[in-house]
Amino acid sequence: MEPISKVLVLAHCLLNKSTRWWQDGKPIERNMGLAEQVVRFALKNKIGIVQMPCPEFTFCGNPRPSRTKDQYETLPNFKKHCERIANLVVEQLKTLTIMSRKPQIRIVAVIGIKNSPSCATNHVLRRINNEIQPSEEKGVFIEILERKMLKIGLNPPFLEFDFDSPNKIVEELNRILNED
Repeated sequence: MEPISKVLVLAHCLLNKSTRWWQDGKPIERNMGLAEQVVRFALKNKIGIVQMPCPEFTFCGNPRPSRTKDQYETLPNFKKHCERIANLVVEQLKTLTIMSRKPQIRIVAVIGIKNSPSCATNHVLRRINNEIQPSEEKGVFIEILERKMLKIGLNPPFLEFDFDSPNKIVEELNRILNED
């Protein structure tokens, strides 16, 4: 059996919080640095990291207004921008997983961001009846990325990092590793 190297595919802001929408009134740590829980987990378990570009930052920069998923869906050319980024990420993941032999590279999980209009894997915010409300669905970018990954046969779990409960991701990642 060939050796297997594992990687996590991360939303950009997990390694660079300063690209997130700036949240006035929140502790400075929420807007700077990295998500140390994910990095510590990767280091402890000898897992590599692939950082995806941030669709919102690369399209709007910072500071940018807070937007819901529906607002990004209707922002001119944003979906095309997400398509371009998803194509680049999928090509990179295809190369990593298909072209690797020694060691073979396997994606442990793709980790998005809870409530992100672009990178959520389970929970976004939508404007419904002029109110911002939670909705159980993927963000704009993650929807496109997952569809493209499935098309080439990549079907890792999609997990969601919650900045309000950052240690939950470690529990989920440990569960996935224990299933191997």
